[in-house]
Amino acid sequence: MQLTRGKIGFRIIEDADRAFLFDLYASTRNWEFQQTSWTEADWRDFLQGQFAAQDLHYQRAFPNAIRRIIQIDGRDIGRLYLDRQDDCLRIIELSLIPDARGRGIGTDLLRSLMNEAHGGKVPVRLHVEKHSPALNLYLRHGFRAVSDAGHHIAMEWMPQTGPREL
Repeated sequence: MQLTRGKIGFRIIEDADRAFLFDLYASTRNWEFQQTSWTEADWRDFLQGQFAAQDLHYQRAFPNAIRRIIQIDGRDIGRLYLDRQDDCLRIIELSLIPDARGRGIGTDLLRSLMNEAHGGKVPVRLHVEKHSPALNLYLRHGFRAVSDAGHHIAMEWMPQTGPREL
């Protein structure tokens, strides 16, 4: 099915979405698989454990986070986990299926979140894997590395908070 630039929407995650969410997660880690000598079955088993651990961590660390499936014209294309904290807008997870990548959808979503943060005069914060292709998206939009956390980089985008000209 050809993906078109349609209307972006969101829906609440349901139990039936688990397989979609796992496949999406696995697709974001494909670049790592290319660097291993593991069999596909071993890689999938490893990812099942990683996905379960990530999901549990997100639930415990961000109990108030909004967790949504991203859709275009009703078709599931990704996930957005967002925590609106007092001192920042934290993107916990923003990932798209391979067909949706490189089409400006991630840029549209990121800019929308940056606009929200700008209105609240709070930074946008996130973590990204050091070798993830998504790192370039964040760098292009003015995010800067604020700390190195092992395999991840903590990044932040700061809105301009000074007075505006009328």
